[in-house]
Amino acid sequence: MGLLFPHNQTAYEATIAMLEETGKACIIHPTGTGKSFIGFQLTADNPDKKILWLSPSEYIFRTQLENWQEVGGPELPNLSFLTYAKLMLLSDDELAELKPDDIVIDELHRAGACKWNSAVVKLISLYPKAKLLGLTATNICYLDKQRDMASELFDDNIASRMTLGEAIVRGILNPPKKAFGQKTWS
Repeated sequence: MGLLFPHNQTAYEATIAMLEETGKACIIHPTGTGKSFIGFQLTADNPDKKILWLSPSEYIFRTQLENWQEVGGPELPNLSFLTYAKLMLLSDDELAELKPDDIVIDELHRAGACKWNSAVVKLISLYPKAKLLGLTATNICYLDKQRDMASELFDDNIASRMTLGEAIVRGILNPPKKAFGQKTWS
């Protein structure tokens, strides 16, 4: 269908290979580079699988999904969504009903938050055969002793990594600009 930018197509192909080999893959790219499209493409390419998407907020997820649909992305009836906060409130019976084949952990660094982390680890342990895709601009959970969530949850299976500087140099993102008339502080 061609909805992925070239840098994300490369990341997607590396992700598919890593998921086949290890069952876990994460993508660490700056905000605005289209990481969510990789997760949506995985969902679209696997209509027979039940995909569970975890995110810190419904707003983030809805915005990403709207962007996907605006560029012609197909409907994703096999995709269900939970916030990390909702996940931690699910009963054991509700968790048992989820039965995901794959789990997308969006903003994976946030999965390191104390209560959220317990819920994510519990979910992963309940579904050990589910493949895990992590998406984030940073894998470090800075507010929790700088834990590396790519290491903790994905065993350092990083399918693609891109820095902000690299994204700017490659023309994927525009360099920041100072707004006209904006004061600078020194």
